[in-house]
Amino acid sequence: MRLSHAMICAAFLAVTAPLAFSQGLTAVRDFSADYGEDQPLTWSLTTRGGYDSLSYTVPSPFLQDFESYYAQAGVGMTYADSDPTTPWNIAMDMGVIHYLDGIPRYDDTFYNARVAFNIAHQISQRLKISNNFYLTYEAEPNVATGASTTLYNGQYLYGFENFNVSYAWSQRFSTTTSITIDGIAYQDDAVSSLEDRLSVLIAQQFSYALTKRTSLAAEYRYRITDYRERDDVDAQSHFALAGVDHAWSERVTSSFRAGAEFFKSDRAENTSPYAEVALSYQAARRTSARWFGSVGYDSSEIGGYDSRYAIRTGLNVNHQINKKLAINGGVSYAYSAFEGGAGPDVNEHSLLLSTGLSYQMLENLSLDARYSYSILQSDDALREFDRNNVSLGVTASF
Repeated sequence: MRLSHAMICAAFLAVTAPLAFSQGLTAVRDFSADYGEDQPLTWSLTTRGGYDSLSYTVPSPFLQDFESYYAQAGVGMTYADSDPTTPWNIAMDMGVIHYLDGIPRYDDTFYNARVAFNIAHQISQRLKISNNFYLTYEAEPNVATGASTTLYNGQYLYGFENFNVSYAWSQRFSTTTSITIDGIAYQDDAVSSLEDRLSVLIAQQFSYALTKRTSLAAEYRYRITDYRERDDVDAQSHFALAGVDHAWSERVTSSFRAGAEFFKSDRAENTSPYAEVALSYQAARRTSARWFGSVGYDSSEIGGYDSRYAIRTGLNVNHQINKKLAINGGVSYAYSAFEGGAGPDVNEHSLLLSTGLSYQMLENLSLDARYSYSILQSDDALREFDRNNVSLGVTASF
């Protein structure tokens, strides 16, 4: 599965309990291709308490500091069936977070609801179809995917639907045709008027296996983005890409695509490099790591600019120290260049660091501690901020 699909599912699918704010890349995972093991029906109940503070360099009526303790509770469910012919999995969670001191411009209470459903079916030895669905209602910016805004802008609804058909014309040559639809809608009217949009991506990939471990790929993609309440930045892109997929070992796999993106909107028309890379490492159940990177045009936070060209990269590591103790850590970085418009061009750097520690107190009861730090540096001082979030939680599973 291509990197873009993995990135969109990244914010949710590595854990079953409702996430605390600022988890970011602690959940990077290509869940849509993970059909390796059965997962019995598992329910989880989580309660969490924490402290969250956000400080802007230049506070304004629309971007205000906040500092508050919060309490969180939620329920989650996962199930997976690794049937050789029709593997599928599902994950859902719902949660509520209450800020004791409130957040300016928004209510004191926020809600999370997420569902992911993935299924594949081997129609014949040559023909395979698969579908990946993800829907979330939350209030946390996702620096990794670029779907939501970098700034804290309250609750939003984000959806993603991908369907693809793969056919092996011979032992070495295969093709994959896919269509992806994703969209985002904000609850805040001021943000909604600028950011609400729907995108459709159609892709055709050709793959040739040089060896059992290495395949060459050529790919064409077409993407169109339509904004719901504005028609000045609707855009379309054509992609011409080539790349390679390689399994370094049974535990290490990588994917790389590079080429050109032909971008055209109502304001701008450019041809620029486009690339994406992913590297995955899995050592039994003890250690896992995933790194990704991408460069290309971004459709979020365009505002009054003609275009946004972004570089995004992230690394997530999980390690099981022993039967009871586990640690995880994540880092993501994004560079954005906003160009055109009435004002000067703006460059931005955003960084998110996160770490966590979990301890299995009983067979079905675990305790965890989390900390995350995020910062945005921008030529536009009104957007600059830094944020700290720390929490303790207890999860019961059955």
